Amino acid sequence: MRTFDKQKLLQRTVFGLLVVLCALLQHTRGAFFHIGFVHAWLLVPVVVCIAMHEKRLPAGLFGAFAGVLWDCASAGADGWYAVWLFLLGFVCSTLVALWIRNNARAALVLCGGALFLTALFQWFCFVLLPGQPSAAGQLFSFSLPSALFTFVFTLPVYGLCVLIHRACVRQKQRS
Repeated sequence: MRTFDKQKLLQRTVFGLLVVLCALLQHTRGAFFHIGFVHAWLLVPVVVCIAMHEKRLPAGLFGAFAGVLWDCASAGADGWYAVWLFLLGFVCSTLVALWIRNNARAALVLCGGALFLTALFQWFCFVLLPGQPSAAGQLFSFSLPSALFTFVFTLPVYGLCVLIHRACVRQKQRS
């Protein structure tokens, strides 16, 4: 039988609020700076960094939650982001649990790969498959620059997740 872990509940609540905050910053016009049509996809590094501090299923559920928020703000996404971010959270958590150390270098590698794959899948599913004109131009003028712009925010997001995790661990040790 599992015992109630108040600190884990607190950590997951704060992580959930972080996901909501990043979704608001990502999808509210004028709330976060952008460069022309290039804007930050803050939910991708948030999901990856949270997944580095959670077990597999909760990490996947945080990803699905972030994806649902992204789908609600996107026209025609039809649940694509929820599935993609669920898989991203689950895979990143599994990699950290079994193979990769949980540090800033790993966060950079995982977020870089996740952003690159997100840019390619988004471009493929929403630009290339529907047959929009100048698909290659959109890849190099919007998708990849947005991924690169978002990559800059990986270390601050990772640092925030580490602070949240450590604060909850310290709280658990005190009680």
